[in-house]
Amino acid sequence: MDDHFTKLLKEHHNKISEKQVSQVNSFVDEALIFNKKHNIFVRENKEEVFKKDVIDCLPLIKQIQEGGSVLDLGSGGGFPGILIGIFCPKTQNSLLEKNQKKCYFLNKMIDLLGLKNTNVIKTTINEKNNLGTYDLITARAFSSAENILNLTQKNLSANGKYLLLKGRKEKIVEELNSINTNKYKCEIIEIGSIGVERHFLQIKPNE
Repeated sequence: MDDHFTKLLKEHHNKISEKQVSQVNSFVDEALIFNKKHNIFVRENKEEVFKKDVIDCLPLIKQIQEGGSVLDLGSGGGFPGILIGIFCPKTQNSLLEKNQKKCYFLNKMIDLLGLKNTNVIKTTINEKNNLGTYDLITARAFSSAENILNLTQKNLSANGKYLLLKGRKEKIVEELNSINTNKYKCEIIEIGSIGVERHFLQIKPNE
């Protein structure tokens, strides 16, 4: 792997192993190859994928406690879903995606990288789903916070939480106007990123 990308990874995730470095490298290479024919995301080169996707997702991944269960909504090209599988091997990791070709790619990556902890759920989620419950529900550019809460009201385990990767704070504040604060506790957490304003929106049910 290019030393430049290895250095970038280790700057943002100091506990990364050589195996994980290799897995991330393989994942990004395969994503770019697949993207040329199937257009699963808008990226031109490896540098762009690392900065706009891999590095962007690492702060979220650091928040995940090993041993629990995660549902990643709208996994698309695998950011953060496949990365969660790589960096959190003891976590039960489910990637929800409705698009056929994206599901094919995600399953291909799971097999190629040997991610025994990760599975793909090909479906369109609705309020009456039978997906079970999860300790953490994540999403990146999937939908509004209000819609996510409505769609997954049956899917958060006791003491579970949502961790949504969002952009500008003012847009998040707008989203929060639609959320019942008597039912949910919401926290906007600023995170460092490369060149863009990024935040977590952490949501927990009120006790």
